[in-house]
Amino acid sequence: MASLAVTKCQSAGNDFVLLDRTSGFRLNYPELAQTLCDRHFGVGGDGLLVLERPADPRSDVAMLIFNADGSQAEMCGNGVRCVARFLRDRRQGSPQRLAIETTAGVVHTEMTAGAAQFAVRVALSAPDEIRSYGTDVVAGVPAQLADVVIGNPHRVVFVDLDLMTIDLAAFAKEAESDGVFPNGANVEAARIFEDGPIAMRVFERGVGETLGCGTGACAVAVAAIEMERAASPVRVTMQGGEVTVEWAGAGEPVYLTGGAELVFDTQVDVPSELVIPVRAADGLAPDAAASAAPAM
Repeated sequence: MASLAVTKCQSAGNDFVLLDRTSGFRLNYPELAQTLCDRHFGVGGDGLLVLERPADPRSDVAMLIFNADGSQAEMCGNGVRCVARFLRDRRQGSPQRLAIETTAGVVHTEMTAGAAQFAVRVALSAPDEIRSYGTDVVAGVPAQLADVVIGNPHRVVFVDLDLMTIDLAAFAKEAESDGVFPNGANVEAARIFEDGPIAMRVFERGVGETLGCGTGACAVAVAAIEMERAASPVRVTMQGGEVTVEWAGAGEPVYLTGGAELVFDTQVDVPSELVIPVRAADGLAPDAAASAAPAM
């Protein structure tokens, strides 16, 4: 068996297992994600966040994101906030503003101290794509559909009914059955209230329903603003909490603000076959290579 130190963290109820591998460990991340995220036999989580050395020295850290089923995600707004909180709490001298590399590009975070709780403001890139389909019917429910690609793909479905009455898995399956996203998309069922935040539930590809989704909240807010049904800043409530989204319009970055918490630290044993042998040619320091050896 191999012994790994991990941190359980959550943001808006979106929970993760965080693994700091900046020392040079090499692991089979897809299988590790399935092992660690199992809620019965593992730590439990919606996904695995892996911190690695950044390719660009101007960045503070690189983050890899793996869903609970082992598939890799491009971006995770809630995960980025958890990483920022982890760096602030676990690395002495970590700056208030961070540059975090992801497979969808570099995102920037800033720590803010609100009246109620510590929060992180994340600057995401401008949406890669926004498409509105107007009125349709999904699972027998009148709806307005929109697609927003913001690091990863989202199908936003606005409805005017109690979101908790929806069979979300079936609803999500039908909502994206047109095959626009061949690799799947996150599906958000959302309801816009005249005086209050936008409510949403999310069905994440590779995970299922989660209590929150940062990029999903951004997609919902962007779609609502684009349809002129909301104005920035937009508050979005999810089962796991509330976030605020700011967007000035086409070509502009999206800002996501919300809390993040480190729940606990623990040591876990995982099968040795998940550890990929480290070679001197990989350029790792001798102590890093030694620490990658499975614990007996």
